[in-house]
Amino acid sequence: MAELREYIQSDFDRLWQLDQACFSPEIAYSRAELEYYLCAPHAVCLLALDSERTVGFILGHRRRPRKVGRIVTLDVAPEARRSGIGSILIENLEARFRQAGCQSALLEVAVNNHAALRFYKRHGYALLRTLRRYYPGGLDGLLLGKTI
Repeated sequence: MAELREYIQSDFDRLWQLDQACFSPEIAYSRAELEYYLCAPHAVCLLALDSERTVGFILGHRRRPRKVGRIVTLDVAPEARRSGIGSILIENLEARFRQAGCQSALLEVAVNNHAALRFYKRHGYALLRTLRRYYPGGLDGLLLGKTI
């Protein structure tokens, strides 16, 4: 069973490397982008550790005036997928959002990321709208959301 804990600055390189392993080079965050999201006001980042090895993380932002939580990224190491780690991470982030007064959660996902779309659907996320040419290369994204 994975242990969860909050992000600390010394985790940065491991999280960036994991993001690079989880997404294609066009979609993965640059070091500067990931640092920006991690340092943003109201950022929440939870890590899943298995024997001190980072096997996943989730990064989100709370937007208090709008009472919305936004999931920036959910990364699970390829060898740890389908083990329940993604579910543990998303459920814990949603709980943090609720504790902060958020009433809904939003996220974006590429139209061709079928595994992620199935995962988010299982967790109650529904399609809100298509984001035309959202990703590099003109790939459409989908805005998904759910009431929490």
